[in-house]
Amino acid sequence: METLDWDNFITNEEKKPFTAVIGVFDGVHRGHQALIERALSRGEGSTVITFRQNPKRALLHQGGNDVISLEEKLDIFEKMGITRVILIDFSENFSKMEGQVFIRTLLDRGLSFLAVGEDFRCGRRRDTGAEDIRRITAEYGVETDIVPPVLLDGKLISSSLIREAISRGEFTLASAALGRELEVGKRK
Repeated sequence: METLDWDNFITNEEKKPFTAVIGVFDGVHRGHQALIERALSRGEGSTVITFRQNPKRALLHQGGNDVISLEEKLDIFEKMGITRVILIDFSENFSKMEGQVFIRTLLDRGLSFLAVGEDFRCGRRRDTGAEDIRRITAEYGVETDIVPPVLLDGKLISSSLIREAISRGEFTLASAALGRELEVGKRK
């Protein structure tokens, strides 16, 4: 699996078609896995675009801990069959980019299919939502699949649900939401 940082990705001369998912993926839970599976099902250049550090902590100095480390996240992506990961170092400068500029940059680099969750937002002040992205990518003839949330016993699977379950000692619930056995104490 190839791993690039954002700057190398946008300056690379070679433009190859790729399918992508975008997100923090701070637990690579079953909801995240559903997104990734959509990109993998399209075949060509399955790419995860994510962050080296959770944007909430990197810039805003708030938010909970990630459920897993970056190393664990990369390992899971590779085991799932992802061929490339683009890591964004979330900075104050990056946070000023409008969502449509971000999406158009991906399109200009060869994006051929995108899967996002229905609550996905990106860009400065989260200015661009999933439907906006679908409209922008359609201008380029590129499909955006807006993936509905994944539920567990009627509850939305999220990293927050997993963190709360762990804090209450509900490791069976956390493992079920992750789609794999929770490995307590493994984080780096």
